[in-house]
Amino acid sequence: MRLPKIVLAGTAALALSVSLGACSFSVNGSGSSDSASSAATQAEQKDQSRTTSADSSGSAKTDSKDSAKSGSQSSSNGSAKASADSDDKDGDDAPITDAAWKDIQSKGQRTEVSGSYSVQDAGSTLNLVGDLDTLTVQGAETKIAAEDIDTLIIQGSDVTVYARDIDNLQIQGANVTVHWLGDDPVIQDMGVGSTTGKLTQ
Repeated sequence: MRLPKIVLAGTAALALSVSLGACSFSVNGSGSSDSASSAATQAEQKDQSRTTSADSSGSAKTDSKDSAKSGSQSSSNGSAKASADSDDKDGDDAPITDAAWKDIQSKGQRTEVSGSYSVQDAGSTLNLVGDLDTLTVQGAETKIAAEDIDTLIIQGSDVTVYARDIDNLQIQGANVTVHWLGDDPVIQDMGVGSTTGKLTQ
């Protein structure tokens, strides 16, 4: 009677240990599988983060290079524009050295002007200070020193005008002399005996 109980107990213990071993193998197997898959997932995430950081650093380098390049281009364009503006404004900044012009400035009646201005007096000498849209000279034997004039119209005779800059010049009178420092204006000369030209000092 005792032998079969011991055999049964041993058999039961053996079966239990075998089943526990099987369970531990399956648990360990799944656990090791899970840890392996999680390790693979972590490795993939690291690779992705490296790729992302490489992309972001690459874009940062590209952006900084592009912005630096565009910044240098805009600054060079700005300096080119500034130099072009200074070339256009040569007449505005140049000192007056011509003796006849300086004589008109020193002896002429100094008048602040803007917009449109008309000179109808004969034999007058004027030093006009300010920018003008239109200057119309109808008087005879008139001498004028002026600054910037958009349109200069001379209808009188024996008129002399010095200006820093003239955009448009219309001559309808006789014996008219006009000199300027800036760029050459658009000239319509319908007069007689006119003398026009850029002043070289």
